[in-house]
Amino acid sequence: MTEILIENVIRSRRRTIALIVTPDAHLIVRAPLRAPDAVIEAAIREKSGWILKKICEMKKRPQAVPHSYGEGEIFWFLGRPYPLHIADDGGTTIRRTDRLVVPRTIRPDIPRAIRHWYMEEAAKEIRSRCMWFSMMTGYSPTGIRITNATQRWGSCNHRGGLNFSWRLIQAPLSIVDYVIVHEHVHLRQPDHSKRFWEKVEGLMPDYRKRREWLRENERLLRI
Repeated sequence: MTEILIENVIRSRRRTIALIVTPDAHLIVRAPLRAPDAVIEAAIREKSGWILKKICEMKKRPQAVPHSYGEGEIFWFLGRPYPLHIADDGGTTIRRTDRLVVPRTIRPDIPRAIRHWYMEEAAKEIRSRCMWFSMMTGYSPTGIRITNATQRWGSCNHRGGLNFSWRLIQAPLSIVDYVIVHEHVHLRQPDHSKRFWEKVEGLMPDYRKRREWLRENERLLRI
């Protein structure tokens, strides 16, 4: 049998073992705090066929293009492309017009500056959408955090707080909304049971289409 390498084992207060194949075709294991290594290894052996199939699928999906942060390079925001423009207008902050305008004064630190800009914009947009879906569903999180997560678009913690990766803001609004609805439903239904997906579908009948878009294009949203 082909050897399956584990990229990382993340232990938490969860009750079950979850096997996740990342967009980079790596295996991540989420396990209970005291789960023995032998139990984790048995779970991987049992699901080895599925794991290898997912790894193969991930390798075939569109690959992210490394950013060079040069003039005209495309950056995505809510599904729209914005060419990068280095401006000599004396500005001090990044702004979005028909382009992503970056003052030349921050050019030496442009990767960090753009990530910071994305985080601020994600905080405004995602918190606004969360407020809307909280009013619509009656499910209210205890807090909303924008994180630097690279493996998960969103998560719900045991205290009822929701976390979202700033990278999500690159996707179309319909995809952002799908992730927000997904995490809001977790406030009432913590697992991915049939009941969970029924609740998601009740709020978003076309969630399958949105979920598939995210699966197929997620590597393109990574910076």
